[in-house]
Amino acid sequence: MNRETRDKVFKNCLPNNNIKNIPNVFSNLFGREMARRDSFGGYEEERFKDKVDIKLQCSICLKVLKDPVQCPNEHYFCRSCIQKCLHENSETCPMCQHHLTEETLTKPPRILTELLQSLMIRCDHENRGCRELVKLEFLERHVDSCGYSPTRCTNAGCAEVMNRHEKERHEREACQFRKIVCDECGEQVIWKSSRVHPCFMRKEMDDLARKFNVFQNDMREVKDEVKLVKLTQEEMAYLTKEATERYNLVTGRQKIFVCGGNDGKTVLNSVESYSWPENSWTLEPAMQEARAGPSAFVHGREIYVSGGVIVTKNTDSVESLNVDKGNLEWIKSPVKMPLKCHGHTIVRHENSAILTGGCDGDNVSDGIYEISLNPPHNPKLLTQMPEPRCYHSCEMIDNQVIVAGGRASKYLKGAKNTVYVYDLNNNECKTLPPLPSRITDMASVSYKGNVILIGGVNQKGQTLNSVVMYDVKTGKIKMLPCLNHKRALSAAVITGNVIIVMGGYVYETKTCLSSVECLDLSSNVWRELSPMTTKRDSATSVVKLLS
Repeated sequence: MNRETRDKVFKNCLPNNNIKNIPNVFSNLFGREMARRDSFGGYEEERFKDKVDIKLQCSICLKVLKDPVQCPNEHYFCRSCIQKCLHENSETCPMCQHHLTEETLTKPPRILTELLQSLMIRCDHENRGCRELVKLEFLERHVDSCGYSPTRCTNAGCAEVMNRHEKERHEREACQFRKIVCDECGEQVIWKSSRVHPCFMRKEMDDLARKFNVFQNDMREVKDEVKLVKLTQEEMAYLTKEATERYNLVTGRQKIFVCGGNDGKTVLNSVESYSWPENSWTLEPAMQEARAGPSAFVHGREIYVSGGVIVTKNTDSVESLNVDKGNLEWIKSPVKMPLKCHGHTIVRHENSAILTGGCDGDNVSDGIYEISLNPPHNPKLLTQMPEPRCYHSCEMIDNQVIVAGGRASKYLKGAKNTVYVYDLNNNECKTLPPLPSRITDMASVSYKGNVILIGGVNQKGQTLNSVVMYDVKTGKIKMLPCLNHKRALSAAVITGNVIIVMGGYVYETKTCLSSVECLDLSSNVWRELSPMTTKRDSATSVVKLLS
């Protein structure tokens, strides 16, 4: 079709025959619709094995005719193309201006239909992997039974779409929402939650206990005999620490405590603890003060919770709980922070607590302080960071205080990607290679010389589910599997090689979370644990070994 003929076609399709509107009509009327290949227009010529004669093209969409019809003067169109033209414009043939309605459309000559039906065409699902070439006559029959057609999993809760021939294997072997039968009790369990099923957890604890005993025996042999396996002292320490902490968790000797936070309406003073063997949360004695954005650490037998927002004011107070006592009660600690703030972090170092950053109204601290945990508890300013920080990550690694990300102001647009290290041995603060992007309000843990940043929010207010492992020595980044849920202002702990992440806040929906998930770094799969009894963001958490 030459340009003059095409203009003539569109002129007769236009209201008031205004040819100046041709570009707009072509874009608005046909552009969007042509993108929907399956519902409007003809077949793309590229789908055919051989070049298609121009006589078999629709005079409107210029594609190979689909469900062809003709006007009384034998001009051929796709049925969908001419119907749209007749409905939205004039009741005339766009080629010859003959009066035309849907009722006066007729089937084309048999020879044209047979020519079309004999063309070899590729399957609709070629982009999904189908390599079949079939006669156009049999295309619909083939597509209806094609093994590459998109099919949704029928297991409740699964939204995955796969090729039809993969559906059975997916639903039987790969789907996280498939049902399996427990060998122990015969109960049907969803595979995704099978690891928190009581029978599985008992098996896992028994297996871990067995492995731990074997490991202890191997350690004795390595110590008493010539070392057959060459492990560095650092690697041996990591293995021992991981095995011991994980064993303590699954046997119930360790508990996770979550303190304070915000439930979306009020600042909380409630505290709850998680027991792995029961996969359940228990309310513990409440703190004396309600606190949002506090920081916690463990020293000796006691859990310390410091600072935070109490209703509308920041505090510098610290309270503690001795979990080994029979009568549990929070008491006001003689330890006191050097400033009133929230969004700070405190990490323990020997008999001191190291405080970094914090926010009080428009004021954000750039200080790193040491607070003695022994009388007289006098705080001491160690250094000042190059920029102020709040809602950042802070971890202690090899006598070094690592400060990553966070905000330089109380606003999200103040989010940073900078990383600082303060060396306690030589009293020196340096800047390390930056994070891959700006991030604040994230949870963090340390693991084998790395800082792991969990979730958070960027400077645009987008809540994240990313998990970033930052190597402190090299500055290299490794991305771990994403969280199941986007969450900022969550709490996190690590015990052995298991990361547990609790609660948080979703900025887009302004909702607090009670959900809990954990990542086993040996399998790199996030799985759900029982939710907390209360929705919490801006809470703080610790792991405590019980006596």
